[in-house]
Amino acid sequence: MVISMLTICICALLVMLAAATPFCSGLHRRPHREEDGTPEGEGQAISIIMAVHDNAQELERNLPAFLTQDYAPGYEIIIVDESSTDETEDVLKRFKHQHNNLYTTFIPESSHYLSRRKLALTLGVKAAHNEWIIITDADCKPNDSNWLQAMSRHCNASHDLVLGFTPFEQSSKPFYQFERLLTSCYCMRKAQRGMAYRYDGHNLAMRKSVFMSNNGFLKNLKFLRGEYDFIANEHAQPQRTAVAIEPEAHIIQDSPSRKKWANSHLFYMETRRHLERSFGYRMLFNTDTLLLHINYLAQVAAMVYSALTSDWPILGAAVASAMITLALRATIANKAMKLFGVHVSLWSVPLMETRVAWQNLYFMLRHRFSDKYDFIRR
Repeated sequence: MVISMLTICICALLVMLAAATPFCSGLHRRPHREEDGTPEGEGQAISIIMAVHDNAQELERNLPAFLTQDYAPGYEIIIVDESSTDETEDVLKRFKHQHNNLYTTFIPESSHYLSRRKLALTLGVKAAHNEWIIITDADCKPNDSNWLQAMSRHCNASHDLVLGFTPFEQSSKPFYQFERLLTSCYCMRKAQRGMAYRYDGHNLAMRKSVFMSNNGFLKNLKFLRGEYDFIANEHAQPQRTAVAIEPEAHIIQDSPSRKKWANSHLFYMETRRHLERSFGYRMLFNTDTLLLHINYLAQVAAMVYSALTSDWPILGAAVASAMITLALRATIANKAMKLFGVHVSLWSVPLMETRVAWQNLYFMLRHRFSDKYDFIRR
């Protein structure tokens, strides 16, 4: 059988795409573990800030893990209640009676025209007695009792911000876990390579002085959410942000409901319209997504062409290319998962990578046709 030059070129192109495109992925451009955290940060007292609203159950479940940290320099926890209507106040009173490092306050229901969450966090930061603060949420808990010690190793003279990884609990949907991993790879690598763009997590340490000198959330107080993204985007400086991805520095987030998960994506679609330095981050993600689809479309097109023309070498090359793609993407994903301690079926990774792109398009369209006043405080 004589193989035409066209067949050879198509086969070569398929193999090249299969071998190259898997490396155009956030999972391949994952951040590296920063093992050089200096011990000077371990001697600093730290303030943990948390804003809550109707989180009685979450506080019952997660607050004890914050209150039992093994951290010799000492720490305080400041919780600001956004006028809860459930038993949050009673839960906080009980914990406060048992722990003298727990402080609570509240914001009045009458606060209008600005984000109550950001106002609550601002009050918490102002009340903090320490230079280094960690902002988190009631639906999260430290991975172990050494979490604060692990985070503090990055709180040194070289850094103003520390971005800690926040995986979903293991019982969460695999796609939720994978998406958090992928997004964190993009965000943390961006922070390590230059200046942080955004932060997809609930484990953020920063200097109180930086927050106050940059006027905190003043520029974005009207937007209901996006507090972590805006902090990373507006307060980060070049080469002044650390990432904490070691397992003991993790904070585990409760499995979100479908509604809560969807709302977080819709709010991000609004938030990103107001973030600076978007071009490079989004261009990289869009390029990776485009190459991902070009590779798969080329393989499908080659299979259809070979079936119509009985050009079986092309079919063989297409099948081999698909196997190469799956193997490489699974291998790359496995390395990222081991680094972050995430456990998702490797063979589902190609499907989930594709789903991320189409899901983003779906939420873009939902946001486009939504009432923009749903995202601001009135």
